[in-house]
Amino acid sequence: MAPPAITEDERYRTSTQFRLWSFTPDKLLALRTTTNRNAADRVRDAVRRVREARAASSADTSEADGGVGSRAVSAVPEGEVDCLGVEDELKLVIFYCRQTIQLGDYLGVPTDVKATAIQYIKRFYTTNSLMTYHPTTLLKTALFFATKTENHYTSLTKFAEKITGTKPEEILASEFLLTQGLRFTFDVRHPFRALEGAVMEMQAMASGQIPGTEMQGAPGVERRIKEAHGKAREYLKTSALLTDVYFHFTPSQIMMASLLIADQSLTTSYLAAKLPPTDPANALFREKLTGVLHKCEEMLLSVTPGEPSASEKKDLAALAKKLKKCRNPEKLDLVGLQKAKREGDGEDEEKVVKKRKLEREQSAKEGEDLFGPSIKMEA
Repeated sequence: MAPPAITEDERYRTSTQFRLWSFTPDKLLALRTTTNRNAADRVRDAVRRVREARAASSADTSEADGGVGSRAVSAVPEGEVDCLGVEDELKLVIFYCRQTIQLGDYLGVPTDVKATAIQYIKRFYTTNSLMTYHPTTLLKTALFFATKTENHYTSLTKFAEKITGTKPEEILASEFLLTQGLRFTFDVRHPFRALEGAVMEMQAMASGQIPGTEMQGAPGVERRIKEAHGKAREYLKTSALLTDVYFHFTPSQIMMASLLIADQSLTTSYLAAKLPPTDPANALFREKLTGVLHKCEEMLLSVTPGEPSASEKKDLAALAKKLKKCRNPEKLDLVGLQKAKREGDGEDEEKVVKKRKLEREQSAKEGEDLFGPSIKMEA
């Protein structure tokens, strides 16, 4: 007896995207709220420490602040620290995701690279705050890292040279930080391939290669399929990346929702061909699927393709100004922090070597205890 076929949904449920990066809206909000609250507490504590260090000694700041550095001291605002809220951070994340798309366009990287980089940014900022790590540098790191994971690698030097005022060490400084925030899971499942498959199938239905559907021979159906394809892809390249649909829906659901926006009646006919209403077994599933797709569609429509409006830009400018005053002063110089860590690791290099030697000796001893001493051959 042949084993049962594995469905696409079952395969997706084994992915890290589903297991680690899928949330209900309530759970995602709770996670972001916790992240925001913890970051705000750390910012206030860091500001207090730097202020105390500055008060203790103004002659030698670098020694007085315990390694924080003069840049941190000069960045500390006066008065009470007004931190960003959860919604504030989310608006800024979306803005910097738009910046990532624009940077990707400027660098000429493929759509998959831009889409993966944006998902890295959005995933990172579920458990990290903009007040701790500013996205200006992190978005460059995410884009560079995505060129590697999406097999479009370019050298770090060439990548940095194309971005004005960017040094390679700035990109590298936050690369390990990014991978930690991603929980070392780099696979991102996108809806683009699913869209191409659905469009090819609709074209086959329209031409009669798949007979017995409503699309076969319908007037202007091929033109409508082409137009729906273009419009749906535009939503996948923008709205799907800037909203939270990747956290809540599967790639195929996101694809179908984009097609519903592009041409509702055409997509309904496609679904009717895939799930014939004459089959009673499909009725409950179609009802459930339709509800899910409409929720996804509503989320996609909440962020329209194109530039933000004038009022939105004004709001974002105010939030960016607010962020500048509530950043963690101890995390401003990631390049310096990484250099200090490397130098600290170098001081303990001798200890590491001794530890590894002891581990090898212990391993050899355990081997002798388990298998007995080595056999000595007589001359």
